[in-house]
Amino acid sequence: MESITDIIADFEKKINDLQRDNDGLKETLLTVSASVEELSRRVSMIEEGLATKVDITHIQEVIKQSEVIKKINDSEPVEMNCKVSVNLDGKAIAETTIEHTADSIHVTPNGVYTREDNRKNQF
Repeated sequence: MESITDIIADFEKKINDLQRDNDGLKETLLTVSASVEELSRRVSMIEEGLATKVDITHIQEVIKQSEVIKKINDSEPVEMNCKVSVNLDGKAIAETTIEHTADSIHVTPNGVYTREDNRKNQF
């Protein structure tokens, strides 16, 4: 049988071990807490960066649109040449050409015909 002193010494050793474990867990918890705070700061920085990037992209799109609008407003008026001919049998032909100097506006509708011609073209 163990003596009371041995039992008390064993308890003291176990208590000291538990205290060391407790201190180690506290230190680990503090380290984890600091890591979480750092990650939270980094996430905030990334969110701010993304928000700024979205704003910059939107601003670039608005600038591009305003440049196109400015080119259209500053360009010469649109000239429209139209040639219409009507035959005695009721056929009407219209040829229109629209050209604009601002970034790819070019419309050339040709040929407006009577209903009979449209039906012939469909079949």
